[in-house]
Amino acid sequence: MVGIIGGTGTYDVNSFGASEVVTVTTEYGDVELWKGDYAKEVVYFLPRHGANHERLAYQVQHHANIAAFVKLGVQRIYATVAAGGINPLYEVGDLVLLDQFISFHTTLYTYGKYSVDMTEPYCSQQRSLLLEGAKSLGYRLHERGNYLSFDGPRYETAGEIRAFAMLGADLVGMTNGPEASLAREMGLCYATIALVTNRAAGLSSQGPDLKQHSRVGKENSHKVLDLFKYAIAHQSAEYTCNCKHYLEKALQARSKH
Repeated sequence: MVGIIGGTGTYDVNSFGASEVVTVTTEYGDVELWKGDYAKEVVYFLPRHGANHERLAYQVQHHANIAAFVKLGVQRIYATVAAGGINPLYEVGDLVLLDQFISFHTTLYTYGKYSVDMTEPYCSQQRSLLLEGAKSLGYRLHERGNYLSFDGPRYETAGEIRAFAMLGADLVGMTNGPEASLAREMGLCYATIALVTNRAAGLSSQGPDLKQHSRVGKENSHKVLDLFKYAIAHQSAEYTCNCKHYLEKALQARSKH
């Protein structure tokens, strides 16, 4: 089983075949997903902001979303996020495979059970598959990206963007830090492709705008979904990453206290 989390502009719940609605009840709330299949794999698709973007970033129930995937037995999750570009090498419409993030969230995003290793926050096995897919399909995919995760719902100031650039941030957004953290805490394999939907505040004459995020997202979502489909079709039943190992380390450390 595979989980897909669609970001702004990636709303097509039938992306992986005709789907049926599945509602999962967790202690953090109910989660509505769409169950389909692709390459003989059951695929659960979750539009992070809702099928019609009815939830802003700060309204996303990250704890419930990840808990729902765990309850369904999903081990691998592929996600996409819309992001503002800080790195001048990234153009609007570019795809970036995240390898690091910086969290500026004030909310505590944890299940409160383990202290997990986040040195490498994204699944190495899934990242390799996505890079392989990009080469095979002829899609431009930046191999690395450092995403700064920011609370919202407001957008960033130009001063903040200048500060974030000094910290080494390539992209800025509001959702990936919490999601990646909770996925790791549950021992899940998780990888994210960011879509650059605009230049970050102060870096162009046009400021951040949700309509533009959605438009650029819709125009490029097929590329992201194609890469996810490639990864699903070519993934191995064997896990060569350390994602489960990180959870085991956390459990061992906890048992000693």
